[in-house]
Amino acid sequence: MLLLLFVPVLYRDLTQHNYDKFETDQLKLDSLVALWKDGVRAPKDSITIELGDFDPNTASVEQMLKLGFGNGLSTRIEKYRNAGGQFRVKSDLKKIYGFPDSLYQSLIAYIMLPETIARATKVEKEKPRPNYNASKATSIESKPVGPNTFVLELNTADSLDFRKLKGIGPTYSRRIIKYREMLGGFTSIEQIAEVYGISDSLYQTLEPYLNISEGFEPIQLNINIATFKELNAHPYISFEQTKEIMTAKSKYGKFNDSNDLKKLSTFDSIQIAKLTPYLKFK
Repeated sequence: MLLLLFVPVLYRDLTQHNYDKFETDQLKLDSLVALWKDGVRAPKDSITIELGDFDPNTASVEQMLKLGFGNGLSTRIEKYRNAGGQFRVKSDLKKIYGFPDSLYQSLIAYIMLPETIARATKVEKEKPRPNYNASKATSIESKPVGPNTFVLELNTADSLDFRKLKGIGPTYSRRIIKYREMLGGFTSIEQIAEVYGISDSLYQTLEPYLNISEGFEPIQLNINIATFKELNAHPYISFEQTKEIMTAKSKYGKFNDSNDLKKLSTFDSIQIAKLTPYLKFK
């Protein structure tokens, strides 16, 4: 009887072994969860995870799959980039719908992006800028301001106009105009930095030669009658935010003003301030 009681204990001590593949297994699990969420069957063969440094702004779908992103997540990231989206800091990845936090934590050391973006110093912010008020009448005005001897009005310049700026070729020109159309027009020069591929250094080079006419009003989206597709197409409204807006309209009726957006959990005050010029509430 005593022998039978101690046999299980002896068996465990003799056969146990340490297991140290938790991180790899977690990545595999996140990949399977992503596939399940996207309605895609997991492959019969086990998923081979290959961790390594990557830039989410340039990584191919194949590379993202090897990192454990899953088909649907990789496709959403590629669509986001093609629409002009850009990842500026590591945490921007979490803005992609369905991005698992556990996957983000596993990959954070391999993301080739900064944690934060350094802000301009007070001296830089107070640096005087040229007066461009006289450039309202035309999209291009001759001005002796440096290598680029003209100033562009952001909302009227065409592709050829943008290509006259140093550092802007056909690809960037198309991206700027496409992003402008998606937004409904630029309300601030800083929005150029949101165009995919435009680095901080390139933005600093372009900024003195760009202008927005005083009194410009962007194309506005009526939040109370806009469809799901129309809302989700706006660069400042994510998929989750679109769902919450549609749910709120269904439950509580129309939005009266931008303050009603503060009642939604997926919006913060900074996002509301950026989005408000592009919305109307009639």
